[in-house]
Amino acid sequence: MKILVVDDDSDLNRALSRFLEKQGYEVHSAGDALQALDVVARVADLGLVIADVMMPYLDGITFTEMLKADPRNKSLPIILFSAHPDDKKADLSLRKGAAFFLPKPIDFEKLLALVKFAE
Repeated sequence: MKILVVDDDSDLNRALSRFLEKQGYEVHSAGDALQALDVVARVADLGLVIADVMMPYLDGITFTEMLKADPRNKSLPIILFSAHPDDKKADLSLRKGAAFFLPKPIDFEKLLALVKFAE
């Protein structure tokens, strides 16, 4: 499965990407949602997006809403995560199209379980 990791924190982006690659996934990464929109347009058969909520230019919730507005991405699962989770943010994320919402710091094993569930 092809996974897109979107986070402006380059260390976390790299750590998530390496972890998922070690699990056998093909990982693409972007430093912000605008770059991610380009990756989504270029990469065929993308199977999952994992994105931070708080990013420059375009936040993860708006990014999710934009992706889901395109009929080609209606069934694309999206996992959003945030360093400042609250019930309102999690609820909004899910209402705008995210499949799952995780708090930071990310529990990699829990993330892996969600990735496998999304397959």
